[in-house]
Amino acid sequence: MSTTDRTRRLTRRTVWIATAVAMAAVIGGWTVAASFSVQNGNTETGGGAYHGTSALTYWTESSVGVGSQPSPLPTALSTTVATPTVLAAAAANYAVNAPTATDVVHFWKFTESAGAPVSTELELQFTVSTGAVPVITQVTAYVETQATSPGAAIVFVLYYDLGSPSAGTITLNSVTEISQGCTAVGTCP
Repeated sequence: MSTTDRTRRLTRRTVWIATAVAMAAVIGGWTVAASFSVQNGNTETGGGAYHGTSALTYWTESSVGVGSQPSPLPTALSTTVATPTVLAAAAANYAVNAPTATDVVHFWKFTESAGAPVSTELELQFTVSTGAVPVITQVTAYVETQATSPGAAIVFVLYYDLGSPSAGTITLNSVTEISQGCTAVGTCP
């Protein structure tokens, strides 16, 4: 085989590889146009007094993550302390803020244990930081356990709507959720 034949063969292979890379870039460009990113911020230090906390034994977080808004749209949680959302007797989805179909969401899965205390209000505080220049949103929602204690553990998924993926890049910087037991229905910390 002559040097000219090797050069042609190498040139053809290079053309095919270059074409495949260009096609991947074009296709990738269309899929990346509506991207999602999670950013870790700079390390921060702080000081102050740390207070010991204890988990609510009957309301535990089992997982968190990012996904798509479920259909049908979940029921919005109450943001009024005097009228909490009474938890369903079976697994259910709830919206922390206004839900929109097919939006990107951050979710929390909570398990209410069998034998949970009845008619007990919980205050749930959600703090979500989004955007390249962080915008912090805080929502306080109120839920109430059922009038009859569940016989088995029940999983509830709470969704915070982050926005439409078609709007461009969605940046989720940080999330925090705090669950607190209230002293009585309508009286929370």
